[in-house]
Amino acid sequence: MAGFAGAAPAAAHPHVFVENRVVFDFADGKVQAIGVTWAFDEIFSGDLLMQFDADGDGTFDELESKAVGEGVLPNLAQFHYFTYVYVDGQLLDPVPPSAFVASARDNVVTFQMTVPLPAPVDPRGQALAVEVNDREYYVAVELAESDPVMLANADGVPCGASIREDHENAYFGGFVYPQEIALQCR
Repeated sequence: MAGFAGAAPAAAHPHVFVENRVVFDFADGKVQAIGVTWAFDEIFSGDLLMQFDADGDGTFDELESKAVGEGVLPNLAQFHYFTYVYVDGQLLDPVPPSAFVASARDNVVTFQMTVPLPAPVDPRGQALAVEVNDREYYVAVELAESDPVMLANADGVPCGASIREDHENAYFGGFVYPQEIALQCR
């Protein structure tokens, strides 16, 4: 895939820009998965549409969305799927996303996918944090200004999220700090 295949640390700046949203998905009071939604800049969106919008209608049907996933996910695998999940301070191994859907509207391509956790996490007794970024800095990922973090199915579990710059995991020569989203529950 053109945009993600050439991530190179020698690049002086990012070439793709992503607006990111994160959803902590609960079941039975525990987080079972983390959903991510990425909205791409118009230039990269245009590249994706040229490459995968077979019928040229400016959207992705189910088959085109599947083709996007087949083109993108294998490349993202070598970059931890840009999704770093920490449980009790320990980084989990990369988890292949499920439920991948690519969509397009008004020349902006959006990816939605779910990162299932290997085991449910009880945020009342375990620390849970996520960072979404490209540590090669070919892609700049920033949290959306509106509704950057949401909780799904968290009824009865009093939780909130905090966002901070993670100086301990700085990348690109220590110049870029990932945005850490930590879940706090009582």
